[in-house]
This record gives sequence, C-alpha cells and structure tokens, in this order.
Amino acid sequence: MQQGTDQTPYASPLAPARRPIVELLALALPTVAQMASYTAMQFADTYMLARVGGVEATAAGQAGMLAFTFISFGMGVLFIVNTLVSQSYGRRDFPAAGRYLWQGVWFAVAFALLTLPLLPFAEGLFRSLGHEPRLAHLEGVYFAISLTFASVKLTATAVGQFVLAINRPNVVLVAAFTAMCVNVFANWVLIWGHFGFPAMGVAGAAWGTNVGVTVELLVLVGFVSFTKIGRTFNARDWKLRADMFRTLLRVGAPSGLQIVAEVAAWTLFGLWVMGQFGTDTMTANNFMFRYMSVSFMPAFGFAAAVTALVGRYIGMGRPDLAARRAHLGFVVTSLYMLCCATVFVAFSDELMRLFTRDEHVIRIGRTLLVFAAVYQLFDAMYVIYNGALRGAGDTLVPAVVTAALCWGITVGLGYFIARTWPHWGVVGPWGAATFYGVVLGVYLLLRFLAGKWREIRLEHHAAESNDGAESISMSGAGAPIPALHDPDAA
Repeated sequence: MQQGTDQTPYASPLAPARRPIVELLALALPTVAQMASYTAMQFADTYMLARVGGVEATAAGQAGMLAFTFISFGMGVLFIVNTLVSQSYGRRDFPAAGRYLWQGVWFAVAFALLTLPLLPFAEGLFRSLGHEPRLAHLEGVYFAISLTFASVKLTATAVGQFVLAINRPNVVLVAAFTAMCVNVFANWVLIWGHFGFPAMGVAGAAWGTNVGVTVELLVLVGFVSFTKIGRTFNARDWKLRADMFRTLLRVGAPSGLQIVAEVAAWTLFGLWVMGQFGTDTMTANNFMFRYMSVSFMPAFGFAAAVTALVGRYIGMGRPDLAARRAHLGFVVTSLYMLCCATVFVAFSDELMRLFTRDEHVIRIGRTLLVFAAVYQLFDAMYVIYNGALRGAGDTLVPAVVTAALCWGITVGLGYFIARTWPHWGVVGPWGAATFYGVVLGVYLLLRFLAGKWREIRLEHHAAESNDGAESISMSGAGAPIPALHDPDAA
C-alpha cells in the first residue's frame, strides 16, 4: 500500500476505492438528506401549526427543544456508536461492530426509562420560566407526548449510527425519507383533523412526530435484521458486554455532556433570555431557528460522515487520511452554509412572511436572520471539527470547553445584556451568542490542528466470537492493518 497517496485503500470488502471528494459525498449526501428530512418535519410542524395560531407553533417549537434537551445526553453517547463501529470497520473487525451496536441499544432503552418521571411535571417546567398560562399548557402537552417515545428515538439513533458506520448511508436516507413522508401525512391528519380524527393541534403534531420516528426505526431494524448485513456485521449478537459497554460510556459520556450542555443552553436562551422581550420575540426566534436548521442540520450530516471517515482511517492506521477528510468536510460544509447565509440576508423579509403576517414579528425576525447569517461559517467550523475529534475519540476536553463557553457567553452574558441594556433588543443577546460561535469554532479548529487526537487509543477487550474463540484486544489506531485483514498491506 502506498502511504503517500490520498486514495482510499478500501471502503469495505464489497466497495472499490474512490476519490476523496466522491468518498466524502457518497457517505455524506444521504446523511445530509436524512438531516434535511428532519428539517422538513420541523417545517411541517411549524407551518401547519402556524395556520392554527402563532402560539401553537411557538409552543411546539420550544417544547420540542426542551424535550430534546432531556434526551440529548443519550443522543450524544449514542453518536459514539458511529466512532466505535467505524474504527472496528476500519480494522475489519466486523464481529465487534455488531456488538457495539447492541451496547448502544441497551443504553438507549435504559436512558429513555430514566426520562419518564419527568412527564407529570411538563407544564410546570414552562410555567416556572414565566410563560403565559396558555402557552405553558400547550408546551406541556407537546413535551409530554414527545418524551413518551424517547426510547424509540434513541434506539433509532443507535441503529442509524451503526448503519452509517458500516458504509450503508443510503439505508439511513430511505428510513428518514419514509419517516418524513409518514410524519407529514400524520400531521395533516392529526393537527387539522381528517379521516374522522378530531383536530388535535399541538398534540396532533407531537403524535405525528412519534409515528414518523417509529417508522424510521422499523425501516432500519428491518434492514439490519433481514439482510446479509446482519450476519456479516454480527448484528444479532445482542448480549450486554461489560467491557464494550464501559468503552461506550467512557468515550460517550463526555460527548453526551457536550450535547446536553449546548442544547440546554440554547433552549434556555430561547425560553428565558429571549423571553425577556415577550412572546412576539420568542415567536420570531422560533421561526428564525426553523431557517437555521436548514443550514445546521445538513451540516450535522456532513459531520456524521466525517466522524465515520476519521474513525475508519484511524482504525486502518492512517491518521493522515483522517485529517484530510476532516479538512475536506469543512470546505464543503462551509460553502453550503455560506450559501445559506446569503439567502438569510437577501430574502429575510420573504422568509419570515412564510410563517406570519405580524409586522412586529417580521421586523424582529429580519434582524435575527442577519445574526444567523454571520454565525454560519463558524458553525461549520465547530460542527465539522467537533465531528472529526469525536471520530478519534477526543470528547472530554471539547465537551468541557463547549459547556463553559455556551453557558458563560450565550446564556450568562446574553442574559446580562438583555437585563442591563434591554433597549438593545435582540441585538444584545444575539451579539453574545454570535461571539460564542466564533470563539468555539476557532478553538476546535486549533485543537484539531494540534493533533493530540492522533495519540488516542480506544480499546475493546476480549469477547467471544461467533465460533466461541476469543478475539484479540485491538487498538483504535496504530500500526497499519496486517496482511490478514488488509490485502493491500504487503
């Protein structure tokens, strides 16, 4: 194998070598489309509920964010299924891939059960933030229904990360697209009332999302269970394995803390900091976030692909190629997000009028879209290099820095400015939030360039293989794969 070339040594036993940009896009575009389908679900919720009323749309958006906050720790841990399976895939240790999938499934179910005691307190959570009674009631309804299906969403995340890591991104896309179509149809039936169903409004939107998520999980499980992929990658080895489960938690807990810290901070920013300026401002902020999701959700798709590629090449003993794929991912993602920024500025009025005719809300939304545009380049930097570090298993320090900066600047400084200089309006807190994005993006770029991630070793320990033999303890990085596993190594 020529160590100086930038060609893929192999993608799988069944896939040929590809050019770097083709390799990235082949893995990323289905995942980007998956994230775009999630964005479409959010748009469908917001658009249909906006026809019912602005308060209903705001309630679903904010309650959805808070519900995600409570499961985001679990999501962050499960993203590491991608890392561990990708590194196993790169080593061609396929039995370990299926075992790591099941450690993720066990964690998903256990963590979801821990969220259920929150359900009776749903409405009170929003009342404690000072929301008006009707808004708080609707938020509580959406939150409780959404959180009821946390186990389904988390399990779908674990299986989806596994499928992506074994280089089957089109399956993830099919599952997400099917879920989106079902969700939009269910929304139409349940929000407005069709086919004999009552018009359920906010509750209908929550149940429509649950139906879509369930369909997504069924498609993913069907692929893994009823194709040869399940046998090839040992996806039927459902045992809880203490060593592998601990590895998932050791690497995944910081990732989970990072995500929950950031999601909680942004949720509190919308509910509490922006809430200082009233319901109209929260409504405009909610509409603006629907457009930001058009930008950052596909960026997360690129980041998931970068995580898989970095993990794969580290497993193959090629950190040099891992670094190149990360930089390539940033270039492609930043170009996309800068295009989104241009649209935000050029068509801010038209974008806001898609959701509302309230001139006060539109005026606030135009200002917010300008800040969203400025945020884009640094958000791309953060998302991609954070994904690259996650693929290497470098999760602890990025988690601590992200939490400190997000809570200190976005929430702390944002609230201080909103209370001290309220006449600045949304410019004050969003100026702080944008500054946070710049600092975090630059920090993660510099951390990745420093290269300490190359020294990280993720290990799983002896576990019984399918034939009863013991598998060898392997490192997540290190020497190139021996001839037994890599026919190009000679």
